[in-house]
Amino acid sequence: MKKRILSMLLAVVLVCSLCVPTFAESADTGDGTQYQTVFIHGLLGFGYNDLVSELLCYWGCTSGDMLDYLTDKGYDVINASIGPCSSCWDRCCELFAQLTGTVTDYGAAHSAEVAAAYANSTNDLKHDRFGRDYTDGAIADCWGPVYENGKVVGWYDNKLNLVGHSFGGPAALMFLQLLAEGDEDEINWGKEQAKLYGGDWHDYVSPLFWGDYDGEYLINSVTSLAGVLNGTTFLSSCKDPAEFIMTLVTGLANTIGLTDISYFYDFQLEQFGISKVPGRDLTPEEFFSSKKVKAFLAGYDNAIYDLSIQGCNDLKQGWNTYDNVYYFGYAGSRTHLDKLTGNYVPDADMSPLFMPFAAQMGSYEYSFEQIKDVNGKIVGNPDASWKPNDGLVNTVSARYPLGAANKPYDPANIEAGIWQWKDMRYDHMTFCGGILDLDPSRPAETKEFFLELMSNISASSPVENPDKELFNDIASSGYRDFIIEAAKQGLVMGYPDGSFRPNAPVTRAQFVTMLWRAAGEPAVSAELGFKDADTIAEGYKNAVMWGVAKGVIAGYNDDTFRPNQKISRAQMAAFMYRYMKNVEGFDFGEVSPAGFSDYEQIAPAYREAVNAVVSAGIMSGVTGTVFDPNGTANRGMAAAVMLRMYNLLH
Repeated sequence: MKKRILSMLLAVVLVCSLCVPTFAESADTGDGTQYQTVFIHGLLGFGYNDLVSELLCYWGCTSGDMLDYLTDKGYDVINASIGPCSSCWDRCCELFAQLTGTVTDYGAAHSAEVAAAYANSTNDLKHDRFGRDYTDGAIADCWGPVYENGKVVGWYDNKLNLVGHSFGGPAALMFLQLLAEGDEDEINWGKEQAKLYGGDWHDYVSPLFWGDYDGEYLINSVTSLAGVLNGTTFLSSCKDPAEFIMTLVTGLANTIGLTDISYFYDFQLEQFGISKVPGRDLTPEEFFSSKKVKAFLAGYDNAIYDLSIQGCNDLKQGWNTYDNVYYFGYAGSRTHLDKLTGNYVPDADMSPLFMPFAAQMGSYEYSFEQIKDVNGKIVGNPDASWKPNDGLVNTVSARYPLGAANKPYDPANIEAGIWQWKDMRYDHMTFCGGILDLDPSRPAETKEFFLELMSNISASSPVENPDKELFNDIASSGYRDFIIEAAKQGLVMGYPDGSFRPNAPVTRAQFVTMLWRAAGEPAVSAELGFKDADTIAEGYKNAVMWGVAKGVIAGYNDDTFRPNQKISRAQMAAFMYRYMKNVEGFDFGEVSPAGFSDYEQIAPAYREAVNAVVSAGIMSGVTGTVFDPNGTANRGMAAAVMLRMYNLLH
């Protein structure tokens, strides 16, 4: 019955994937980054060389192809394609080979150790040292070792940004760790070969395992999306994870009528001796019923083990947080507390594909397992804090590796050497665009989310281009010069997509935030007594608290602030007037009433402010005789008046 339900769900997934929206945005509007960005898929994911990607794009899912979208926006992105069920180690080796255009080298010591674990089995399972050959072309531009006559003669002076979803999160971190620290077992093996056969040990070992260069010189940033950074209790609550994997893939293949599993899906397991049988098709049932595949999934050198709490405890030892690498962790939760049971249950709008798993994770007790931090210290057992989840990964596990330096995400204060984490009301695949997600706003939200990711990366590695327009939509604006100068003074900011949107209206919360920036963004801790305080966006709360404390702003008679209401021209004058008097101590001197034909339309509470800012040359009428006090202001106008005020004060 479970298999039938899963197949039905996957059929809907396929239908949704064929109904993706098209994009009509203009190209080349991103700020760009100094380095290429590599996207690393998760468990059962797929990349550039998988035929399944012709039916459904992993990075975008039912929202459309996000990597194409980012490319059109001017970002240089790479779509990696590594083993969907392979261990974290093997995936890192495959990623390195693809990025550098070399033959996959799984390491002599690692391959021998894994092969020995199956030595007494009857399934003839093995683990070869070498895998697929990517010498036809590297997917990265000028990154990694420089080869001459088959030997490494140096390294490119270049970095990469890594973005990993789900199992791609730990893969990105292990990749960084190997580059930075190397691997002791592989190095010792190389030194033994050098003693036996001469030469330098580097000649015998893949550069991935050398550790000669600090990771900060090779990787610029790591972004984890719903990453399994501390293991997932899903594998503990799932009675047979291997059967789940088999059911998922078999159900999808059967749903779309594919009888040849190798045509549909590339498991990249040749190192184990698992490959398509030449001359005949291989059905999903035949593939998963083979002794080799069963033995592989039951072993420890695979994704299932690495994603468990025990497996991840082993993985994350040595995951150092390097001072010059930027770290971003996005965690999902689409569950909520059921006060009657104390369990976490799926939200009503969670993708039905993940609901049963979310409920199971939200109610299961995991007291028998121990969790270790990055230093190997036991920090406890999965408790109630592990119950919130995204359907496959626990929210607390996806934020950052336990024991690592961390802080809540603040886009205005991007720092290196610390995990910057953010909780999202997303299920596991919403990070990639959504599966069985019928929310009509999902495609637009997915695009904004991916632009946020690239904005973080851009902030960590901006492209220096003095000839580039500061914002991509102000060239024809009459406020262009004001906007540029106001931005340079830190008074106004643009959007993650590189736009300023000069004609968009300004809200009350946005304008007080501009004044708060002019004051130097002082910290204020105060209670907001407004009835609608919970509607003030997180990015504006500090500014509103400051504005209230300093007497710059006030609410309405009904005890509301109405942060999202468009600010009127009279209110804008009042905000600036109070700021200049109460914060800056500015003396306006004697002020005469402004001679506008609509002066009587200015509310008495605002007349003194309008008179003052007009006489100071900060604001003027919309025409020579009309002030239009109840009219709204756009962002371009706000930048102009803020700059005039700033220049007058300084």
